[in-house]
Amino acid sequence: MPIERIEVYLDNGTEPVQVLTQPPFKVSYDTRSLSDGEHLLRVVTYYTNGAKDIKEVPFKVANTPGVLLEGLEEGKEVSGVLDVTLRVADPEIRPTRERFPGLGAAIATAAVLGGVWLFFAATGVTNQVLEEVAKPPATKEASAHGGDHGGPVAAVDQALKAKGEQVYNANCVACHQANGKGLAGVFPALDGSKNVADKAYTINILLRGKGGMPGFAQLSNEELAAVATYIKNSWSNNFGGVTPEEFQAAR
Repeated sequence: MPIERIEVYLDNGTEPVQVLTQPPFKVSYDTRSLSDGEHLLRVVTYYTNGAKDIKEVPFKVANTPGVLLEGLEEGKEVSGVLDVTLRVADPEIRPTRERFPGLGAAIATAAVLGGVWLFFAATGVTNQVLEEVAKPPATKEASAHGGDHGGPVAAVDQALKAKGEQVYNANCVACHQANGKGLAGVFPALDGSKNVADKAYTINILLRGKGGMPGFAQLSNEELAAVATYIKNSWSNNFGGVTPEEFQAAR
């Protein structure tokens, strides 16, 4: 289903921080403007048919560098000169080999690198949260076997497949793209997808939708069978045909 626009909100904001109207629908936001702690990303997708989908993903910001103390334990009794080394988990500071000798060095290094990892994970989180709508890519084994779960490939009605290309271009191409690769982090690829290889899954999601994808039950059984046959046998896919009768039975 063609998308009219995507609005991106943070926390309880009433005004979107970004409005996306053209692919690629990629969110970019500098989390350093947010306070450390829990936050919520809300993505509202408006479709041209009037449908709306809302996706909310909580995330945690941790931009402030952590500090590791060496030479002082909690509750330790001290006297004389107190010598404490502070290790700051700042990604701009690259520790040298001499800084962390021995076993204690390994522990300190792990803590510092962990802090750096958290920094970059938090900074890039808004570019990754939309990836939840994408499905895992198909394995080479699933692609090689074809058909449903490695079974025999059903016959393909070439006339139905040709009609399916027209249905695909009218309803699906804006999201999944003409090459079937989708849009990374937003819309899953159909090319090589193990979900497309599964006939029952393909029929169900075309009829009823799932997540950010709406159902297309308003299309005829022939149109649905045509587009299913097209996506299951285009690009690198060779997953067999689907018939209008199978969609009728699924309704």
